[in-house]
Amino acid sequence: MLSKNIDYFKSKPVNIPKITFLLDRGYHPEHLTEELKKIYPQIMTKIKFELSKKPSKPDKKVQGKSGFVPVRARWGKRTVKCLGGKMQNFSQEL
Repeated sequence: MLSKNIDYFKSKPVNIPKITFLLDRGYHPEHLTEELKKIYPQIMTKIKFELSKKPSKPDKKVQGKSGFVPVRARWGKRTVKCLGGKMQNFSQEL
């Protein structure tokens, strides 16, 4: 998705907050960063990656759950949505 819409990121001003991509533990931000820099070297001035926090065993116990527990999705102030191959910005308050 990022490489197909690279023009959006190239035209995004640097003076507005970075777009945060929330990743689960299966992704490696270092590898993603390395590959994206090959496409557009300044991309990390406009986006950032954040790994979602894994719930601890005591947290799961309080919730009455065990094993795999999906982490609740978070919304930021700035959301990007891809519609028909074009990126559009939407704002949603926390």
